[in-house]
Amino acid sequence: MATPGESPSPPPRSRGRRALSITAQLLLGLGLGAALTEVAFSVRDGGAFPHVNFYVADPELGVRLEPGATMEFRLKPNPSTTIHVNSRGYRGDEWPAPGGDEVIVVGDSQVFGLGVDDDRTFAAQLAQLSGRPVVNGGVPTYGPQEYLAVARELLAERQAKTVVVVLNFVNDPFEIDRPNHERHAVWDGWAVRSETAPASVTQFPGRKWLFSKSHAFYTLRRWLHARGTVKIPEDSELGSPVDAGTPSEGGLDDLVLASRSARAAADAEHQTAVAALTSSRTRLDDLDKQLTDQRVTIDRKLAAASDDGKLGSFQLEVARGKPGDIVREDYGESSRSVQVTASLIRQAAKLRNDQLAAQLKKEEKAGKTELQDLIKAEAGLVAEQQRLRKQIAAGVKPPGRPPSRFHDYLQQFKAMCDEYGAELVVVALPIDVQVDPGEWAKYEVRDAPDMQDSLILLDDLVADATSLGLRALDVTAALRAAQPGAFLDHDIHMTAKGHAAFAVALADRLETALPVALEAPKDGLPPGRSFVPTAAEWPAAPEVKVSGSTALGCSTQIEREWLRVQCRRRAAGDRFGGVVVSEGATPATMAMRTLDGLSLVTPLTVGEPLTARFYWKKEVHDLQIRWPAGEDGKPRFAGEFVKAELTMPPADAAAEAAIAGLCACHQQTRKEQLCAQAGKLDNDYEDYAYDCKDVCSDLWGDPSLIAACTRAHPADKDCAARLACVQNDPLFAPACPEGQILAFASNTCRSPCDEAHPCQEGARCMPWHGGGVCL
Repeated sequence: MATPGESPSPPPRSRGRRALSITAQLLLGLGLGAALTEVAFSVRDGGAFPHVNFYVADPELGVRLEPGATMEFRLKPNPSTTIHVNSRGYRGDEWPAPGGDEVIVVGDSQVFGLGVDDDRTFAAQLAQLSGRPVVNGGVPTYGPQEYLAVARELLAERQAKTVVVVLNFVNDPFEIDRPNHERHAVWDGWAVRSETAPASVTQFPGRKWLFSKSHAFYTLRRWLHARGTVKIPEDSELGSPVDAGTPSEGGLDDLVLASRSARAAADAEHQTAVAALTSSRTRLDDLDKQLTDQRVTIDRKLAAASDDGKLGSFQLEVARGKPGDIVREDYGESSRSVQVTASLIRQAAKLRNDQLAAQLKKEEKAGKTELQDLIKAEAGLVAEQQRLRKQIAAGVKPPGRPPSRFHDYLQQFKAMCDEYGAELVVVALPIDVQVDPGEWAKYEVRDAPDMQDSLILLDDLVADATSLGLRALDVTAALRAAQPGAFLDHDIHMTAKGHAAFAVALADRLETALPVALEAPKDGLPPGRSFVPTAAEWPAAPEVKVSGSTALGCSTQIEREWLRVQCRRRAAGDRFGGVVVSEGATPATMAMRTLDGLSLVTPLTVGEPLTARFYWKKEVHDLQIRWPAGEDGKPRFAGEFVKAELTMPPADAAAEAAIAGLCACHQQTRKEQLCAQAGKLDNDYEDYAYDCKDVCSDLWGDPSLIAACTRAHPADKDCAARLACVQNDPLFAPACPEGQILAFASNTCRSPCDEAHPCQEGARCMPWHGGGVCL
C-alpha cells in the first residue's frame, strides 16, 4: 500500500508497454534519421555512384555484370549517366538474334563506356554509322585475357563477322600476363583489387543493399579509407601519379620506361650496325689501295722479266685498261684514230698473259714461288673485296622495330577468330595524356614527362597487327582532333565527344581494304647471283668471242655472269642511235647511248638467249647470244652480230639531256679522250702533234637512274659516286621511299607485290628472292 504523498507504482504490464514504446520511438527515430541521412546523401550524389556496384563473381573471368542491373553513374565533376545491363550481362539494350553482319567489340571500361549513356558509347554510335549490328562486350576490370575469352564465348554463340579488340594502353600492356581473377575480387557488388579484398565477410539481412546501394554508408567507407590512405612517394617520376597502382598492375611510370627501353635497345642495335658498316667501308678503301699496289708489283716483275722488251710499262697500263690520255701512234692500228680500242686492249692483255705464264714456268723450274705467292695474295684481296662489297650492299636498315608487347597475343587471337571465320580488327587506344599533354593539368601532376616516346608502343602494336594481315587502327589522331573535350574531367575515360570521334575513325577503318601480309623479297641477292662488276673491274675482265664485234668497233667481255658490250667510234663521223634489248632483258639490264658510243651491260643465264639491237646512223645490227650444246652436251656461249634492216629507234630528248649531263661527269672523273694526229712536230724526232677532245665512249649505265642518282649524289659534290650509282653499284644506291625496296642487283627502287597486293596498272608482279616486285 502506498504511503501518503507517494504516487502509486505502475503495474508491471504498464511498465513493459512503456519500455517498448520508448524503444520503438528510438528505432523509429534512428530509422527516420538513417532514411533522412540516406536521402540527403543520395540527393547530394544525384543518386549516382562513381563505381559500378553490380558485379558478380566468376571463376574464369574474375567478375561479370549482374544481368538486368541498372544504376546512375557519375565521376565528379562530370555529368551523371545511366547504365543498363541486359539479360546477357552486358551493357545496353537486349541483343538481336544472332547472324548477319554483326560486330563484336571487346575491351575494358573504355569500351563499356564509363561516363557516357548507353547510346553514346562508340559501339552504339558505330552501329548507327555502319548500319551493322554491334554488340558491346566491354566490361570494366577486364584485360587482354578476358577480351579473348569473351570473344570466344560470343563467337561460339553468335557467329559474328567481325571482332574488334580495343587494347587500352592505360593498363593492358601490364595485364596481358595476369588474368582478372588474380587481379580483382567481388566484395558486396563492387570489384576491388585482390590485394585489398577481405578474406571473408559476415552476412546479415540487408547487407547487400547497405554495402552496395547505400550512399550514406558508401560515404562513410570512403571517409574511413581516406584516413588510412598511404601517401605516394615524392620521388615517383610522375610526381603525383594519376593512379598509384598496386603490385597486380603497372602504371604510367612503367609505360614510359618500357617505351624508352625498347627504343634505346633498337637505337643501340642500329648504331652497332652503322659502326660495322663504316668499318667495312674503311677496310674496302684500304683493300682498293692494296690491290693497286699488288698489281703494280706484279706488273713491274713481268716488265723486268720481258726478254724482248715488247711488254713495257705502257703495254701493261693498256692491259689494265689505263692507257692514259694519249696512245702513241706506233701502238695504234694503221689509218685509224689514235685511241685505245678493244683490239689494242686485247693485244696488250695477250702479251701480259703470255709473259705471266712464261715467268711462272721459269719460277717453277727454279723452285721459286715469289710471283705465284703475289698472284695468290692478289686473289685473296679480290675475294675479301667482293665479300665486303656484298656486306656493304646489304646496307643498314633504320632502327629495328622491337616486337610489340602484344605480338604473341595477336597471333593467338587471330587464330581463334580464324576458327570461327571472323575478321579480327585491332584498335590501339592511348591514354589521355598521350593524346594531349594538356590533360596533365587536370591531375595536378608536377613535372609531367613527355609521353611522345610512349606512342612508339602504339605504333608497334599497329605494325604487328598489320604484318599479320589484320585491320588495325591507332585512334590517337582522331581523339587529338576532338580535343578539347574528348576526355572526362579528372579521369582517363572518354566523353561522348571522344566516343563519337572513336566511332567515326573505326567506321572509316572498317570500310577500307583489308590488309594482307605481304611477303617482301629477302635482302641481298639469291645464291648464284652477284652484283654488277664495278668500273674498275671491267678493264681486266676477259673478252669473249662475238663474231662481227671487232669490225663494228665493239668489245665484248664477261665477268662472272655479267656481259658487257661496248661499241666505240671507228671514225670521226660515227653516229649512234641506241640499244634496244628485245629478248632476255632483266630488271638489271643497262643499255645506254652517248654521242661517242653504245653500251650494254646485262646478267646472262646459261641456256637463256639474248637479242639486242644496236643502232648506228647508217646501219643496224642484232647481237644474238645463244647457247648451243657443246661436245660434252652442256650449253656453251655463242655470240654474233647479225645485220638487220635499217631503222631508227624513237628519239628521247629528255634522256639525251640527262645522259649529256652524266657524260660531263664521266669526263671529269675518267678523263677519257679521243686523240687524232694533227701533223709532225717541227723537230728532229718522229714525233706527232695530236688533236684531243674529251669523249664518253667508255660510259655505261642505266639512264633511268640518272635523276635518282643525281639527287642522291649531286654532280658538283661527287661525280664518281653518281656514276657508280647509275652503274648499279650497290654501295652507292639511292635511298628508297618508304614501302619500296632494291632488287635484281639494280639501284632502281621498286614496290613489293603479291596476289593480294597487285601492282598499279601497266606494271606486273615478278617473283624475286622469296617475294615479288613490280616491273
